[in-house]
Amino acid sequence: MPRHSLLFLAILPLVGAACAPKIKEARESNPLPAGVDTAQNEIGRRGGVFIDSTPGEPSTFNPLVSEDATSSGFISLFLDSLVRNNAVTQEVEPGLATRWEIAPDHKTFTFHLRPGVRWSDGHPFSADDVVFTFQAIYDTRYPNRAAFDLSVDGKKFTVEKIDDLTVRLTTPEIYAPFLETVGGVGLLPRHELEPAFRDGTLLKAWNVSIAQKEPRRLLATGAFRLRSYQPAERIVFEANPHYWRADSQGVRLPYVDYLVTKLVKDANASTLAFATGQTDAEGLSPDNVAWIDRYAKRYGFSVFNRGPSPNTGFIWFNQNPGRDTSGKPFVPPHKLAWFTDRRFRQAISCGIDRDGLVRGVLFGRGQPLWGPETPANKKWYNPNVTQYPYNPARSRALLTEAGFQMGSDQKLRDRAGNLVEFTLNTNQENQLRANMATAFKENMRDLGITVNLSFLDFGTLVGKIQDSYDYEAGMLGLTGGGDPAGGISVFSSKGRLHQWYPNQKTPATPWEARIDQLMSDQLHTLDYPSRKKYFDEVQKIMSDETPYIYLVTANAYVGLKDRWKNIRIPPLGSLVWNLDELWTPLLTP
Repeated sequence: MPRHSLLFLAILPLVGAACAPKIKEARESNPLPAGVDTAQNEIGRRGGVFIDSTPGEPSTFNPLVSEDATSSGFISLFLDSLVRNNAVTQEVEPGLATRWEIAPDHKTFTFHLRPGVRWSDGHPFSADDVVFTFQAIYDTRYPNRAAFDLSVDGKKFTVEKIDDLTVRLTTPEIYAPFLETVGGVGLLPRHELEPAFRDGTLLKAWNVSIAQKEPRRLLATGAFRLRSYQPAERIVFEANPHYWRADSQGVRLPYVDYLVTKLVKDANASTLAFATGQTDAEGLSPDNVAWIDRYAKRYGFSVFNRGPSPNTGFIWFNQNPGRDTSGKPFVPPHKLAWFTDRRFRQAISCGIDRDGLVRGVLFGRGQPLWGPETPANKKWYNPNVTQYPYNPARSRALLTEAGFQMGSDQKLRDRAGNLVEFTLNTNQENQLRANMATAFKENMRDLGITVNLSFLDFGTLVGKIQDSYDYEAGMLGLTGGGDPAGGISVFSSKGRLHQWYPNQKTPATPWEARIDQLMSDQLHTLDYPSRKKYFDEVQKIMSDETPYIYLVTANAYVGLKDRWKNIRIPPLGSLVWNLDELWTPLLTP
């Protein structure tokens, strides 16, 4: 493994320093709730430690603040929702609500809460917590992404307490993915967070400082509660003694005592920790599969190919015409003219050797990508979008049509004589993405375009994209899959993740206005074929107009220690989505 050999010695000390804590405490015993949910999987045994790792640090443990996958993943371990989205069946199942009724108008949903559920501090969970959660989400003092996602054409849901165990949610109009969307809302403890809500400090609650100093204040209804957080070392979750699920013999879940996540420097460190037997599960990038598989027998793990990943990778140009507080344009006007010209963007797309990226960066373990969904999302994927196979001649023709000319120095210039040059920003923690950026630079050089690469830490990059708008082009990815409603903040012109020009007051282009209408129409339509038709058109427009220049999607590989039972690998989402049901006959210290 020549590519990793130099890193190996450097990372091993880090891996060893973050070993699982040797905790020997008896689990707290509490009566099961009256509304206990009974898992139907293989009966296991209690005990043990499940160990994984992740690059970087959580930015918060507050769901109203979280916008990154790392933070959201940790939050999902301790906050449950009214309903659960089963990752294997892709069906909605009971969660903190045991059942629900839908009114004939398909706008009113009455949820019956699970009786006897308690927060991890022993306080009863009730309808007050549900009402409080939505009250916090919609309060304008606390701007958050969920408020946008939980609205229909800008109009919020209404939430009403019927009694302690019954709540009624009403949408202003028919909202097809209502249950799936509600399944993503982690409910908050009113008795713990209401003081912060009242005094205006709610967004500061459950921050990383509190997680370090007072981890038990992060109350849980989920399978785990936070035990400790040591930055740059590890996060330890322990079994929630009041969790509301049990196996068929009445043994409270989760089976494992502790979940330990090692906080490592980057993806290479995380991968090496798994390859050397230090962790139990790992998502694997295509360039690592071959050499990692050689160590499978030695360290007792298996590597699984889940097929196409739901994740999309893309390049985009900053098309925001605004100015900063000093009056300086976010983008130089002559470059903004390039970036807002569809012919320029299409020329760039035709100039990218995607097959070369698959071969050279993904080692053949992936495929070109042409639109916002990948084949992994079989229910919603549109295979008939416009494609841009590698064709430098077509690129040059489009550039000529748009008024660009190649000089005798083999440098491309616009009508005013400006050299075509821009800076591409991407995150330094992702080696595959860095390799793609380098290959992209070489492809553009063949067209006479100069690309300067800027590798930033993820937090700084996100700040440029979503706050300061101080950049020219970016390369990132999004986790796809699931219902189209999950992409409303990306596709809608008003969306915060509408990265090329976010938070528009009105659509800047007719095609953006059309997407807004289509996304609204599909949200208001209960008939699946009709919704699919609307979203197919969204995908087609995105491919035609190329606000995102889609690159490739890698195959999804996961590694898992063979000792773990009740593993059900889903087509989408996390490998260990059912952590509460996992157990091992080989207990770890």
